[in-house]
Amino acid sequence: MLSLPSQHVIYGTLSTIFCIAGAWIYSHGSDNLKTIFLETSSWLVLINEILFQISMIYYGSWSIKISLPFEMCYISAILIPVYSRNRSSRLLKNWFYFAGFGGSFFAFLNTNLSELSQIYFSIHYFFAHGLVVFVMFTIVIDGFRPKWSDFFQAVQWTSILVAVMFVVNFTLGSNYMFTFQKPKGVNFTVLMPEWPYYFIIMIIIGLIFYLILMLITFIPFFKKASNDIDTKY
Repeated sequence: MLSLPSQHVIYGTLSTIFCIAGAWIYSHGSDNLKTIFLETSSWLVLINEILFQISMIYYGSWSIKISLPFEMCYISAILIPVYSRNRSSRLLKNWFYFAGFGGSFFAFLNTNLSELSQIYFSIHYFFAHGLVVFVMFTIVIDGFRPKWSDFFQAVQWTSILVAVMFVVNFTLGSNYMFTFQKPKGVNFTVLMPEWPYYFIIMIIIGLIFYLILMLITFIPFFKKASNDIDTKY
């Protein structure tokens, strides 16, 4: 039986509480408050990433092979400032709904952190993923409901990103998005066979999760009329 590191459970629980509380406040807030929330999230994610990079340098852990924000969740986090200034973009909403939430959801359930990781590494991990989940919640609250065209577009863009990461990892000798090696730490990949089989399984799980997120939209409660059906990419 897998046992997650204690800080994963603690920070994961706190992040979940803050995401739900923030989403509830957002759903009952005025347009001005919603703008403030998203603008604040933009600054927080940038400060979080800058402090993380400084922390890596300070501890002597910075490396081009592990320190760049090239994981799906961190790419999504960096897109938060872009979204806060382009809230009508259906393309960005689609990305956060499928890729952003999907990556962050599994990061909450699993971890590539260890019990001995520096405390700020854990804070950065959950802060970034928590903000991505929060933004996804705000998008749904504001009325976004994906269409099948959105689903296939999400699969397309995710596939392109994975292909790019293969090239990046081959060039740098890195393992961003875990294309060549299982993530370290306590996570469900320890139950999987070695490369390339575990990566194929991860892709299948990701596709199934995308499909679940799509099928959820057919639930009567969730199918409530969207106020942005006609927004442009």
